[in-house]
Amino acid sequence: MTDYTKLVPLPAPQDINSGLHACKASTLRSLLGEPRARKDYSQDCAPITGKFARRIVTRDFGTFKATGLDVALDSLGRVLERIKKADPELWSALGTAGMTCCRHMRGSSTALSNHSWGTAIDLTVNGELPARGDDKVMLGMLRVYPHFHAEGWYWGAEFPTEDDMHFELADETARALL
Repeated sequence: MTDYTKLVPLPAPQDINSGLHACKASTLRSLLGEPRARKDYSQDCAPITGKFARRIVTRDFGTFKATGLDVALDSLGRVLERIKKADPELWSALGTAGMTCCRHMRGSSTALSNHSWGTAIDLTVNGELPARGDDKVMLGMLRVYPHFHAEGWYWGAEFPTEDDMHFELADETARALL
């Protein structure tokens, strides 16, 4: 049995997210609108109440359920099917710490998290959350990354403060799907 929670070195920036860029809030705003009818954002999760709220749905992926934007969940389903075929043991270890959470980014009082539009997901492995900002990644996250990349998702391991549990529709992917 593989220990997918084992920490391994963070890949070099040039080795991840090639051809993809983190999705900008301005892109999501222009394509979907404001996530909340009232712009009362904080660090606490709040529901999406904007015009696209009807497109927020819940899906069961076998090892976990996720609530997010319909097209993001369609894409996530394709990613998870690839993982299930390539590594059933890893697929069965995957869970989520959430997808839709309308709030500011950690440490900001102005910038919104992409979770606010239901286009980003935080993954767990065997129920464990990886530490953020330690410049290490869980082996399981490293192994799922290529499947997300192939589907046009940006990996948060390349953020200025590494966040290896975070995957989001890349800017290019959001523009193509929305």
